Amino acid sequence: WRANAVATYRHADGGLKGVGYGAAARWQDKVATGYPTTIDENGNQVPILDRPYFGPAQLSGDLWASYERRLKYFGGVDWKIQLNVRNAFGDRGDIPTITNPDGKVAVIRIENPTEWFVTNTFKF
Repeated sequence: WRANAVATYRHADGGLKGVGYGAAARWQDKVATGYPTTIDENGNQVPILDRPYFGPAQLSGDLWASYERRLKYFGGVDWKIQLNVRNAFGDRGDIPTITNPDGKVAVIRIENPTEWFVTNTFKF
């Protein structure tokens, strides 16, 4: 299971006219990373499918703030500057992706880093 949510707001008038901000959240349920095994009657190693090993559920999210206005001195160009923080909150640490049949984690994925960036947009 997965769920994503996004919320954003921009002030249209008043003292904060042109200011906007928002957030996004991503959630993913736990996922099977492997299975214990047993030996069948023919001597083959087979997984026990009703006893999976699970990795943790994951939560992460982003934040942003922006300001926009019309630049009269540049022919009426609409300008917007926005500060984004990707992976601003959420779970940290290694994420198991493959688990050996004995229950020991074999392969991990490193959580995405927090990134800050600024964008400028011009509409004309």
